[in-house]
Amino acid sequence: MIQGLRNLAAASLGARIPCRLLALLVAVSLCARAPAQTTNSAWMWSSASHPAGAVNVLGDKAKEREMIANFKHWGFDRIYTSFGTLPNSTPEVPASWNASLDDANISSQMLFGLVNFSPTQMADLVQTRLVEFNNARTDPRERFDAVHLDLEPHVTSAFQNGSAAERQAILLELRDTYAAVRERLDDNGCSYVRIYSDLPVWFDNLTSNLGWANPADRNQWFDDIALSLDGFSMMAYERSTLSSIVSGVGYEVANFDGEVRIGLNVAEIGPGDTFASFDALLEMADSLRSYYGTSIGGIDFHALTSYSELAPVRLAGDFNSDGLVDATDYAVWRDTRGSTTLLDADGDFDGVVGESDYQLWRLNYGSPGAGSSAATAPPIPEPGSLLLCCLALSSWPIRCGHGKLRQ
Repeated sequence: MIQGLRNLAAASLGARIPCRLLALLVAVSLCARAPAQTTNSAWMWSSASHPAGAVNVLGDKAKEREMIANFKHWGFDRIYTSFGTLPNSTPEVPASWNASLDDANISSQMLFGLVNFSPTQMADLVQTRLVEFNNARTDPRERFDAVHLDLEPHVTSAFQNGSAAERQAILLELRDTYAAVRERLDDNGCSYVRIYSDLPVWFDNLTSNLGWANPADRNQWFDDIALSLDGFSMMAYERSTLSSIVSGVGYEVANFDGEVRIGLNVAEIGPGDTFASFDALLEMADSLRSYYGTSIGGIDFHALTSYSELAPVRLAGDFNSDGLVDATDYAVWRDTRGSTTLLDADGDFDGVVGESDYQLWRLNYGSPGAGSSAATAPPIPEPGSLLLCCLALSSWPIRCGHGKLRQ
């Protein structure tokens, strides 16, 4: 950080704003931290008819960068993406996407959504789509971190019209499918790849005609799938109160030996629906985090297409995604200027942090959208105005956080 200030000071062409103000701005940039990343996620289906669909984003570098910037702004720590045959037909596309996500500290999970399947069919699909792809990549950043299995046999007519014994047989096949995928990964050099799944909240219900003979029978099924799964998302849909969601996911949170996340359906928003507004849905997510703390892994939103329509995108120039365009964003731009890999300050999504990104920040600095009035906004720091600032900082004591004064 200090070396960066020295380099910019050496290149300074003169001060354009009062030194005291700029010294204060840079002091803020030295002390401030980017907001902590939360643990949100979403299902990114192919969705050809939607701009946020995977088929419309993957392979378009500018759209990928913009989407990942929004992921960071939304607090995503992972994304579940449907790739179709891309890993086979155009492997460089998912490879680049995975590497960019890795650079942003976001986990990439290959999403499969199936209703009809068998253990062997699912294992073969993971083999051809993920195992062969991962084993061909020499850069670990380009590999998939996990498989995400959205397998829903409970929506089939065989399950819905079946007897308790027939339903239990279907659940046992689901258990065996998880095990087959785990075995295929382990036997083919991909033991590091994790497996996550989606489950309805009522699989643990002893009165749902699922064929559980007793609580021990139910418990054994969950113990068995824990041998294969690293975690799952509980689809807590059509539940509008905290108590109803807690009632639905309580067994899994308390008993499953793995990560449990809670899924909310963004499509259930509107008059008379589960949530009256998007804000109400976000308030529920916050309530769940407050209630469970670290007992849950995070909140998942279904689907990304719906979420992206309602969630606020990152402000232009807000390079640290804290909801403000201020001096700390300038510090992000300054420290990554010229980078083609550290792209938090790539505001125009052209793949390099450059002068155009500074101009984007400059135009939005202190704007109403950034939370302050343009009429009263402070003067804008310029790249060539740091020399006097550095001189001032050399003689001014600066207090960072709660630490002692530095002379």
